[in-house]
Amino acid sequence: MHQNNSDAEMTTQEEEEEEESLTLKRTKKIKIKRTFDFSKYKTRKIALELAYCGANHFGFSSQGCVQASSENTTNAKNNSHIRTIEGALFEALKKCRLVDPSKEIFGEPSVDYSRCGRTDRGVSSIGNVVSLNVRCKGVGGGGGGEDEEDDEDGENGEEIDYVGNLNRALPDDVRALCWYAVPDGFSSRFNCTSRRYEYHFTRVVRQNLAPPPRGGEEAGKCEPEEILDVERMREACEKLVGTHDFRNFCKMNVKDCRDYTRHIKECRIEKKNTERTTGALLRETDWVLIIEGSSFLWHMVRCIAAVLFQVGLRADAPDIIDELLDLTKTPRKPLYAMAPEHSLVLVGCEYDDSVINPGKRRVSEEARQGLEMHALAAARMHRLKASLWEEIGGRAHSPVKEDADTPSHNVKRSRELTRGLLSSTNYGTAAGEPKGEPVSLKKRSTEKTYDERIADLNAKNERKKTTEAR
Repeated sequence: MHQNNSDAEMTTQEEEEEEESLTLKRTKKIKIKRTFDFSKYKTRKIALELAYCGANHFGFSSQGCVQASSENTTNAKNNSHIRTIEGALFEALKKCRLVDPSKEIFGEPSVDYSRCGRTDRGVSSIGNVVSLNVRCKGVGGGGGGEDEEDDEDGENGEEIDYVGNLNRALPDDVRALCWYAVPDGFSSRFNCTSRRYEYHFTRVVRQNLAPPPRGGEEAGKCEPEEILDVERMREACEKLVGTHDFRNFCKMNVKDCRDYTRHIKECRIEKKNTERTTGALLRETDWVLIIEGSSFLWHMVRCIAAVLFQVGLRADAPDIIDELLDLTKTPRKPLYAMAPEHSLVLVGCEYDDSVINPGKRRVSEEARQGLEMHALAAARMHRLKASLWEEIGGRAHSPVKEDADTPSHNVKRSRELTRGLLSSTNYGTAAGEPKGEPVSLKKRSTEKTYDERIADLNAKNERKKTTEAR
């Protein structure tokens, strides 16, 4: 009986506590999720300077921003998961509410987005530029609240920290460097006056071993062999400067491009202040091909680098540039593999000084410090990886017990093996290249001419029209 009374009292107490909890929940203010109304904010046109490492990206262009139509909607859905620099940028812009999250960025008139350099898969940049309309504190191109001051940078001359906000939302290998205030109608693509690229490569000098003197114990040394003749490459670079038809130095796409004439302002090769000793017989130096022009064709810089490597390897004379530029002599492009993409860097894009110049760069001190610390940390990480592989390479040359039948002075590096140590920025590393001695471009098979490609395209369109008519 006593037990039953206790149970009843506990039940009553639990019911009272539950009722009290329900009462508190009813009286508690319900938090309503507020939607972001982008129309209440003003916008302004800015140019954004970007840096990125392209090794882990499928190019700059966002593959998911294909115009939705009956023939390419499927492709847009299938490619929406592909990792691109532009895709990461769009996601960060929406996450920071700098653009309307409910709208697409590419092709949206209210955003007016444009990009300067559409770099390929694996290509990096330290100065690509995009332009678009973004949310702001001050007066911009869009409608805003009446309470805001009529000031370009909002109240107290302060603007949204575009660089800092974006860098907190972007992946580690993509960074915003700075932004510029530009006028409405500005296009980072069409207002660009020149683009500058750098292609980095390594030159290896091999110290050959001669047989040891009769009765001697050590091998003698022959004259060092330069695997890459940079002076010949420099002579060839001079022939590229000027206005030419570069259809033999690109991947031709007659469907989207009919004019292959481009102007090269500068093309030169410089030595970097780095020199290394690899193993017992190799000495490496780093070099860079610098090329600047008003605009470039598809894969044009990588094709130019590939031809210059042919000249440096003595497979062709520097005059091969003149022959490839002369369409009467060489109407068909020789088949050759492009230089690897990971060594190519878009260094910068030039504009009229009245719109974009170093004095107009804008970045908050907090964002600048954060960017600097991030870059230093990434550099330390990559130096650690590089030193690890150098240590592994050094151990490969550690002294080992020699076989009596194969003394060390008889072990020679083949030229193919030495060429393979050029950090995969040179000959013999791209698919399709011969593994033996380099073959002259004059002796290679050729592609179709421009006129033949146009004829094929027209025939394809005619077949398509006939099929649709049925």
